[in-house]
Amino acid sequence: MNDDGSASTPDDEGREDWRRDVPDPERIGQDRSRISDEEWDDLVRQIAEPSATMGDMPAEDVRDALEDAEHWEPEPAEPIGWRTASPTLVLSWAAALGAVLLLLIGIIFFRPLPGWYLLIGLAVGIGGAVGLFFHLPSHRSPDDGDGSSV
Repeated sequence: MNDDGSASTPDDEGREDWRRDVPDPERIGQDRSRISDEEWDDLVRQIAEPSATMGDMPAEDVRDALEDAEHWEPEPAEPIGWRTASPTLVLSWAAALGAVLLLLIGIIFFRPLPGWYLLIGLAVGIGGAVGLFFHLPSHRSPDDGDGSSV
């Protein structure tokens, strides 16, 4: 109830008191590191607006438009994956990962672990790791930069 006897609503209660009770560090004032609610709403509205003019266009339509406008020809895609890698790199990865799997299976199923099994597992793992070591790049290209960028 208000002082005049009328029923109070949640919107009427303390709205101005709340604004006066804001601590000084929380007031916007002249601090340019903080922005007002209107500026924030404007920023959010700009983010919500699509910036691309053809964002909803299917890829085929984009290709057709580029071909018509600029005589654009798509380059053939380079094959990716383990099939294009050098066979020794694939073998090194298989040996390194296979050795870990081999030793885990031996630890789980063979108690005590036979010496020959352990020797084979370690030899395969070390051989795979050495192979991977020799596949590391030996030089950096100028396009790599200084390595500090993400």
